[in-house]
Parts: sequence; structure tokens; C-alpha cells
Amino acid sequence: MAEYQRRRQLYAAERGDRSRRVAVAAAAGAVAAGALAGFLCQLVGLAAGRVAQVVVLAALAVLGTVAYRHYRIPPEIEAWRLDAEAERRTARCLDRLSRAGYVVLHDRQLADSAGNIDHLVIGPSGAWVIETDTHRGPIRQNGAGVWAGKVPLRAMLGLVAWTGEEATSQLVAELPAGWQLEAQPVIAFARAEVPNGLALVDGVLLMPVSGIADYILAAGVVLRPIDVALLADVAERVLPGYEVAGPPALWPARSRLRGMLRR
Repeated sequence: MAEYQRRRQLYAAERGDRSRRVAVAAAAGAVAAGALAGFLCQLVGLAAGRVAQVVVLAALAVLGTVAYRHYRIPPEIEAWRLDAEAERRTARCLDRLSRAGYVVLHDRQLADSAGNIDHLVIGPSGAWVIETDTHRGPIRQNGAGVWAGKVPLRAMLGLVAWTGEEATSQLVAELPAGWQLEAQPVIAFARAEVPNGLALVDGVLLMPVSGIADYILAAGVVLRPIDVALLADVAERVLPGYEVAGPPALWPARSRLRGMLRR
């Protein structure tokens, strides 16, 4: 969610960078289009009133086209918006766990990493690192790997498994000696169908968003309330919220956005 906001801000900053140049180009294009349309209309002998109408329409067409291209949201940003909506849906499903003694944290940062944790759940059944996925199609596994429809999930499985391990390592490092903890990595699918509602692949749980809260509640009790409070306090400190900083100085906005969209 926070990542989408950050990318949207960078896109807005980039658009601001080029607004003046676009305005000048649009005005020049409108004048040129109007002049050309007027010249052609005079060649075919149209009346002066009709010529004026065509000139205005030609200029407006150029201005409208430029405005649309300038203000439209790129597909990459739109894809991040859809991801953010799916994360909000997962957050709503998880937030009801708070009534059962769980602490739910969203958009958490990993130290010394550009990655983030979509959702971190801490409660009686342990710690859960949850990534929301928006791919469509049934989840299937064959000799070539795991797929969501026609999209391979090998890279995502590896990333989510690593995120769970890294979160566990950073939390344990700040807990009292003797603590044993293993955060369970989960991929929650907002649109894909998971056979039987659950799968375990390379240590990563795969399940639909709608079933994840019930699964966590039914997973048993491994932490006492005092342990939950301690672990949640450490998580708040070690894994801070993923902040959305304001856009940087205008001149590097374009290069930063392009670098992010190429990832």
C-alpha cells in the first residue's frame, strides 16, 4: 500500500517536471494545427464561419490529445494501484484478528533491505509474514514449478520465504536469550484459486485471502499473551512502518521513477 503511494508521488513529481514543456508544446501544436486546418479549408473554398469552426476544432483536438497523454496514469502505476487495493482487502480480513488477541502490522520495513512486509501478524499461534498476490488463474504445480494461471511463482516463493527468514532473524536478535521463533511465510491470493483452499510449497503457505484469518485462528497456541505483547513490541521497534516520504527535488524524479518501473 505504502509502496503504491510512493510510486504515485514519484509519477506526480515527474509529471510536474515536464508540465511547462508540455504546455508550450501543446500551444505550439494547437496553433500549427489550426493554421494548417484553416489553410486547407480556404483551399477548398469553405465559408469564413466554417473555417473558424474547423480551426478551433483542430486546435482543441491537439490540446485534448496532449492533455490525455500527459495526465493519463501509466499501466505500471495502475498495476500498483490494483496491488494496493488487494493489500487493503487482506488488511481488512486480518484486522479482525485483533479481537482474538493478535497484533496486526501492515507495511513494515526490513532493516538493510529495499523489501517490505505487506502484513505481519503476531498472536497466540505465532508470527506470520504475509504477502498479497493479485495474479489470476488456478494455482497449479507441475515438474516446471508452481504457477498462477500462466505466471510462474518461483521468484515470488523464494522472495516470500526469504522475507520470513529475514524477519525471524531480525526479531530473534532483539528478543531475550532462549526465545525460539519461526515466522511462517504466507502468500495470500486475492484473485487466484487455490486447490482445496490451502497448499504448502517450499515452506510457504498458499491460500486465498478470504481464508487466511480463520487458518491463523485455528493454527493452535504457541505463545502466551505476555509473549505476544513482548514480540509485538519488538516488531514495532525492529520492523518500523514503511513511510511514504514526500517527493524529492524535482530534477531526479524522472530518473528515479523510470528506474523503479524497470524493476
